[in-house]
Amino acid sequence: MIASADSLATQAGMQILERGGNAVDAACAVAMALGVTEGYSSGIGGGCFILLHMADGRQVAIDGREVAPAKSSRLMFVPRKPTDRTDLSLYSPLAAGVPGEVAAFDLAVREYGTMPFAELLEPARALADTGFVLDEYYASTIALYKDKFATDPASRAVYFDASGAPLAANARLIQSDLAATFRRMQENGAAEFYTGETAKQIAAFMRANGGIINESDLAAYKPQALEPVRGSYRGYDIISMPPPSSGGIHLIQILNLLEDYPLSYLGAGSSESMHLLAESMNLAFADRAEFLGDPAFTPVPTEALINKAYADTLRKKISRSRHLDEPAAGDPWAFLSSIDHHTTHFCVVDEMGNAASVTATVNTPFATCITVPGTGILLNNEMDDFVTEPGKPNFFGLVGKAVNEIEPGKKPLSSMSPTILLRDGKPYFIVGGAGGPRIITASVLAIVNALDFGMNVQAAVDYPRLHQQWKPNRVFVEPEHPFDVRRSLEAMGHTVEVGSARSRIQAIQADSLRGGWFGAADSRGIGAALGY
Repeated sequence: MIASADSLATQAGMQILERGGNAVDAACAVAMALGVTEGYSSGIGGGCFILLHMADGRQVAIDGREVAPAKSSRLMFVPRKPTDRTDLSLYSPLAAGVPGEVAAFDLAVREYGTMPFAELLEPARALADTGFVLDEYYASTIALYKDKFATDPASRAVYFDASGAPLAANARLIQSDLAATFRRMQENGAAEFYTGETAKQIAAFMRANGGIINESDLAAYKPQALEPVRGSYRGYDIISMPPPSSGGIHLIQILNLLEDYPLSYLGAGSSESMHLLAESMNLAFADRAEFLGDPAFTPVPTEALINKAYADTLRKKISRSRHLDEPAAGDPWAFLSSIDHHTTHFCVVDEMGNAASVTATVNTPFATCITVPGTGILLNNEMDDFVTEPGKPNFFGLVGKAVNEIEPGKKPLSSMSPTILLRDGKPYFIVGGAGGPRIITASVLAIVNALDFGMNVQAAVDYPRLHQQWKPNRVFVEPEHPFDVRRSLEAMGHTVEVGSARSRIQAIQADSLRGGWFGAADSRGIGAALGY
């Protein structure tokens, strides 16, 4: 079973499974294809987190997060005078971190896959070479960013037609330069991206256009194989992504806070269950701002934050009837001595019981909107996930502290939350999503909907969402939540803002009765779940 945000990418992975590849092989094919067919969300110019549970019991979290270049500095985006640009961390070559997706999947396939890396790139290369027909959503996203594309010649060549207009729905998007880059990687391996012709083209573009990524930055990039963070909820074991992601820690922390409440009795969508969900999110995001960063640069109290005893102390701050305004961060350090840790997501399981949960990103839609000439590679803008200026929120409204300030070689804090729940040691619920900080809360909600409220996986993914991230101090709800429930939340002291979810979730759930799997692609998007 495969569930991804795009039907062509799902089909690319399915081809690999049908040819005898395992879940890791298929995950690689899906990720590379998504970079072609959903290039506004991910691609080889960005990064990813890969969470694997293998049928033989091996578990690993592979960190393919982007890295700050050697010439980066803490104040590099702080304007020196009032007339300076303030969007350089989003829409300039300076915004790009050193990409990690290619290296991460090369490592995953070498250590855990069964097929040659070059063969797994072929579906993506073919999609880039022959093109695919744009749907309404992709075309509307191009139209939304057309003014930024218009200033970049290489992007205009990709996303505009011969008359100079943005590609419209039903037009064919052909990415010949990107296809050529895939071909070079097929011939020369992943090293092509980091030390070959592609690396030279990226570095040359940076030198000519004010960027700071150079050949040495690319050659020095190394993905990391990490131990997943581990927790439990309602008798299920959880594995998820460790730092530099905040996603796994705070997903487990929120579930720890919720575990003591009778959510199934309170009911899905009730004002009290929504209040408890929002308050748990609120406390977790207060801790995120205070304690989370790249563990290579700052101590992160991972094991304390996911400790159930720590959750017990935080839960005392939660009133069943009143919202807590902008709580201070907790004190997880006290628990260390008592402890014996715009984006796309997809899930894959194979017939052997191997499972992959993968989140990949270039950050915001179309990232910098800058394409490296001759490569088809869209530059990420992950530097905006650092604290670019004291007190300044990033694109997603998150305010960070010194632990997430820019330093050379450092990785920006992420919210990506690829997660696998296990029952009796076997995958039961595989989930993750897109949407910046809303990835964490949307993934929590999918788990709660399935385990507490008994929804099937599609209903669990599609059910109306809420989101609370400490700052801004409000709870965001989708309009499908009834008016009286929203009024009840306001009576408890919440500031309620109604709007779209701005998150997309993909999930797979085991069929406990008949065997096999149920897959779900978020109905808010245009993805697809397929199995055989």
